[in-house]
Amino acid sequence: MATLARIGIFNAETHPLLKHEGRPTFRNFLCELLKIDTKDMNEVVVGEKKIAERILELGHCKERGVAVKAAKTIVFLGLNEQTGIPVSCQSAFAVTCHRMEERLTYSNTEQDMVLLHHEVEVDFPDSKQAERHTATLLEFGKARNGKMISAMSLTVGVPVAIGALLLIVNKIKTRGVLRPIVPEVYLPVFTVAALEIVQAYGIKLMEKTE
Repeated sequence: MATLARIGIFNAETHPLLKHEGRPTFRNFLCELLKIDTKDMNEVVVGEKKIAERILELGHCKERGVAVKAAKTIVFLGLNEQTGIPVSCQSAFAVTCHRMEERLTYSNTEQDMVLLHHEVEVDFPDSKQAERHTATLLEFGKARNGKMISAMSLTVGVPVAIGALLLIVNKIKTRGVLRPIVPEVYLPVFTVAALEIVQAYGIKLMEKTE
């Protein structure tokens, strides 16, 4: 990651080559970042070997293995291809994000997984016996209406939406930045507990005390 950052593919500033309507290709832009002469682009071979060698020559990293991994990532993202960069991409970061969205989107046969596991040891001052509390969440991406919804989007988005809903209907009266350990959030005093709503959406948290 550090090597890719040194190359400049994460720079968020508007790049001079991307300012104009005449759009460069991904390969043109990569050659610009790697300072490769592009007078005759038809003769420039920008494959893994060439990219890795150039990364080492520019001093972006010292180990060949690291340079090769960075080169493989660049080729996987298609940053060396002879297709035009969209007008919407004005920075190196935007170009990289565009390619990542194309390459890393899940297909209809793929799904992600979220695994969250907490273990808390509890010592009581008046007892020699300690307790171990564990909480485990295991969630997989789901197919809905022919479209795959990632487990990451569910486990991040649903709790945020529930928190916003409880604030809107004034069930959570405390204001400011709140953590979910505030009793007002997780205790069902005046409303259904937030955790119960989360579980109603199919996101299960398995808890155990030993």
